[in-house]
Amino acid sequence: MKKGGWKSIIIVAFCACLCVGYFYYLTQKTGGKGSSMTEAELIVSKDLENSYPKTAREVVKFYNRILSCYYSEEYTEEQLEQMAEQARILMDEELRQNNPQDAYLQAVKADIASFVQEGKSIYNIGLEGSGEIEYKTVKGRECAYVDVVYYMKAKGKSERSSQTYILRRDDENDWRILGFYQ
Repeated sequence: MKKGGWKSIIIVAFCACLCVGYFYYLTQKTGGKGSSMTEAELIVSKDLENSYPKTAREVVKFYNRILSCYYSEEYTEEQLEQMAEQARILMDEELRQNNPQDAYLQAVKADIASFVQEGKSIYNIGLEGSGEIEYKTVKGRECAYVDVVYYMKAKGKSERSSQTYILRRDDENDWRILGFYQ
């Protein structure tokens, strides 16, 4: 081999090692950060102002992530308050007025305490598909009806509970939760 041939091989091998090392660094940097966040951290870090869910189904899906976290995950008092505020952002102005922040937070805490006392846990949430959502115009405003089924365990027994969420488009064309019924 020529004298310059060894130098080329060493330079190419060195560059390849740098590329592989840099790729490893990038994958560990981004993969490690996202995977170590708890569900509560993911919920409170979602920027609903700039990334609000586009469909009625997505609004209900995110709201149910919050509910599931309330009842099944560990979090701090501060995270609970932030999750409750995230839930209120998903609500229609009319529902928010009927549930002031402090009153809503106290109701959530009481509901969580009752859930824990009864030994309940949510093990699955079934959300109807996009094509099954019912849309209606009520008093000149577009509304959507999204059905959700909750599967819970309580003291060794399974329970099933259904709710229909009523959403209404606001002035910014976003879907907001107006209410729900069983």
